[in-house]
Amino acid sequence: MMAKPKAAEVPRWKQEAVGELIKLIESYPVIGVLDISNLPASQFQQMRQKLRGQAEIVVSKNTLVSIAIKEAARTKNSKLGELASFLSGQTGMIFTRMNPFKLSKLLRDSKISAPAKPGSKSTKDVVIPAGETDFTPGPVVGELQRVGIKARIQAGKVVILEDCHLLKAGDMITKEISEVLPKFGIMPLELGLKLHAVYEDGMIFTGAALEIDDRKTIEQIRLASLNAFNLALNVNYPTPLTIGLMIVKATTTAQNLALNACLPVSQILPLLLARASAEMLGLAKAVANRNLQALDDGLKNTLGISPPAEVSAEEKPKEQ
Repeated sequence: MMAKPKAAEVPRWKQEAVGELIKLIESYPVIGVLDISNLPASQFQQMRQKLRGQAEIVVSKNTLVSIAIKEAARTKNSKLGELASFLSGQTGMIFTRMNPFKLSKLLRDSKISAPAKPGSKSTKDVVIPAGETDFTPGPVVGELQRVGIKARIQAGKVVILEDCHLLKAGDMITKEISEVLPKFGIMPLELGLKLHAVYEDGMIFTGAALEIDDRKTIEQIRLASLNAFNLALNVNYPTPLTIGLMIVKATTTAQNLALNACLPVSQILPLLLARASAEMLGLAKAVANRNLQALDDGLKNTLGISPPAEVSAEEKPKEQ
């Protein structure tokens, strides 16, 4: 009887790698899968250095990372196991205590510009402006013209005749364009770490879901807050923000009602007296226009009406 072949023993380094990953997964509340494809080693190390103290990055084989994630999911949270489905291509693991949205923003802000490479896609629009250049007249004119830049030699200088929209974001960069862009000091690529997905507190966030526009989001929150405030105020819903205005509104409404109904309450009485005084003076002025003698001297003085000057005996006309 033939003996069964022994199962291949797992190398010790693999066991240790999986063990270290499990410890990190269990130690950090936020675990992410990074896309590190097309990122040169030097730039990767620069970004790793930038994140030191804020996040820890580990690069290992996807199979080992998958094993570690699934093992840790048994004790930490079953939802964590779904993170393994995002392990494709060149990946790395990132561990942090930072909010996933802050982590995503930090990674976006940490991107660095890089020279163009044939076959890569431009991450931004590239426009070559019209005007004189510092180029020495020669073959460079032909190189510019081959990529669609209208250029010629004028007064011994290479001049761009008109603005040229050379690339749009997402356009493929040809070999000819990649050779021209460095002459203008233009680096159309952005290299950085991208998030495939992040786990936190029983939830999985995709990288796309974490990429939000801060200004747009703040404006949406401001508008939502304003609309909620106006709604609460219009339906008389008391909140810490609306209660003050509601009391002012109610006080004003009550005062107008009391004033119109001539209720002699303490807060309204001065207004009633002021209104009565104004009406009395208006009436007195109307009476004065018809018969000044009907007013006493006090009212005349209040209205600013001077009594007619008395005519002296000397000024009286003599009788004929």
